[in-house]
Amino acid sequence: MDSNKNEINRQVDGLADELFTISRQLYDHPETAYQEHQTCQWLGEFLRARDFDVDVGVGGVETAFMARPKGRPPRRPTVAFLAEYDALPKIGHGCGHNLIAASSIGAAIALSSAVEELADAVVVIGTPAEEGGGGKVRLAEGGVFEGIDIGLLSHPGHVNLCGEDSLGRIKVKIEFLGQSAHAASSPEYGRNALDAMVGAYVHIAALRQQMAQDSRIHGIITHGGDAPNIIPDYTAGLYYVRSARLDYLEELFSRFENCCRGAALAAGCDCRVEIQPPSLEPMKRNLALERLWADNMAEQGLALGHRAGPNGSSDVGNLSRIIPVMQSRLAICDQEVPIHSVGFADATQSERGRKALLDAARLLAMTAYDYLVSPGIQKSVAEEFDSGV
Repeated sequence: MDSNKNEINRQVDGLADELFTISRQLYDHPETAYQEHQTCQWLGEFLRARDFDVDVGVGGVETAFMARPKGRPPRRPTVAFLAEYDALPKIGHGCGHNLIAASSIGAAIALSSAVEELADAVVVIGTPAEEGGGGKVRLAEGGVFEGIDIGLLSHPGHVNLCGEDSLGRIKVKIEFLGQSAHAASSPEYGRNALDAMVGAYVHIAALRQQMAQDSRIHGIITHGGDAPNIIPDYTAGLYYVRSARLDYLEELFSRFENCCRGAALAAGCDCRVEIQPPSLEPMKRNLALERLWADNMAEQGLALGHRAGPNGSSDVGNLSRIIPVMQSRLAICDQEVPIHSVGFADATQSERGRKALLDAARLLAMTAYDYLVSPGIQKSVAEEFDSGV
């Protein structure tokens, strides 16, 4: 390991207690999508105290921020450490975003302090509302990622990975409109919107038998009627249609629509199918960046694991089609503790979670360092991104 990487290690060690405090602070005070006002303030204060200029509300998103080392005009290439920090309703930080925020901030401070000549190539972007809000989509639309060459973040999980696939996702509301009537005295005048909903549910369940293995459809009935003696004239449901491939996602959504419209026709009802933004895109992985992470893991004595199949969906996928992005994973607990659970949130505060936080900060900073000091690596990353699907 070269001297600069040794200094990065030393800087992260020196930040350890403060990074643990950030993680604990966010764990104790979870804020959900677009409500991360206190979190954004705390993170901004922490960075300002370490000589970063912090601009809050970037991209027109109140709880987003961009931070750069003070007095450093931006230069290219620039690496963005992506800080997620939104929590889940009722569960808190059951996706571990408190660790993502702390490790990304730690990496930026460690790298800019250890290798001062690279400080003007470092930026932290606070990206709220990953959990269903599509925060990165809004930030991209607001121009926040213009002038950024790569994005890096590390997500807590069950195994150590240098990257993974994710599913594209279309969130869709379906509604059926029929005609109400008394279910006992005059049912012949009714057009049962619940029959249409149940028919669509059954058609979609049958469609799953013929779906590709890397695709999913799942949903709920959000309104099934008002009283058992009234034939429902209105029902509604909410579905996610997912696939690891954009072209197949569009095909699958078309078949999903046909399931709904066929059920409506059979029940004599009208049907509305409405996409709820934001739609999320599959992850476009960059193996050149992932190899840097894997090499640094080996240097740190960490072993890579394996996870079969894609994970869920994330707005990181959308960003990965705008700039090269690497999202790694570091294990904080075993598979028996499911992600998006209170137990997973608690694992962020365990000894294993604390170690993963520091490992992530080190590896993020070292991966950024390797990229910034090597024009050859920069070229490889860009060429792979430009040629990828």
